[in-house]
Parts: sequence; structure tokens; C-alpha cells
Amino acid sequence: NKSQSEVSVGTAMLKPSHYDLASLAEHVPAVYIATPVLKSTGAVQIPALDGKSRLFSWWDPNQRGTFFIYGGNWMADFASPEGLRSNGIYGRSSNQEMVNGSPSVGLEVDDQVFLRPTQSESVLLQFGDLLA
Repeated sequence: NKSQSEVSVGTAMLKPSHYDLASLAEHVPAVYIATPVLKSTGAVQIPALDGKSRLFSWWDPNQRGTFFIYGGNWMADFASPEGLRSNGIYGRSSNQEMVNGSPSVGLEVDDQVFLRPTQSESVLLQFGDLLA
């Protein structure tokens, strides 16, 4: 089917991370999600754990910075700044997601976090018109 081939080629040109294939090695990703940091709260604090939350940041330096981003729970990988990840204990949210990283990532409120979609069809439909 010709239309299926055209969709596949279009997706390959955007190069979401599921298209990181040897045959596309010369292509660079062409689509990212940019979202602002809404809050920065320091070390991880899980409400139900009271003061025990400090064990997370003692054990893992990448739990010493907590950032809340606008939106979230996208089918996407954190791309920039490097070293960010979703908090597996706190859980994911499509409204405001908790993200953790080392304080060395240097994020402040209103800075942008960039995520690289793992696929294009489902993710890009959430954003309406895109800049080219």
C-alpha cells in the first residue's frame, strides 16, 4: 500500500527514537518536545515517606534535584539536559510530571526540558500545528 510506505518514510525523516536503526544512521532527529520547568524543589520528597525520603538522595545523587515540568507522561525519552529521568516511585502524570536529576544539570524555573518522542504518530497528534 503506497500510503503506508509514505507514512513510514515520513516518520523515518522525523526519526523518533524507535527509528534509531543502522539504515538511518546518517539521519538526525527532527522532532523534540520542549516543556518548561514549573518548580524546582531540591531533593526528592515523597509525602507518604515523611523524613525517610532523604535516603533516596543520599543513595543516588541523581535524586538530589527535583523538577516539575509542564505536561508529561509522553511516549518520549529525556534528551536535554542529560541525566534527567521520571521518578518511578512518585509516578508519572500528564498534567505536571516530577523529574529527577543531579543538581549539576543546572535547571531553573522557566528553563526548557527537551524530550525525544519514541514514536511520532501518537505523540505528535497531541500538539496540533508544529513549527517546521
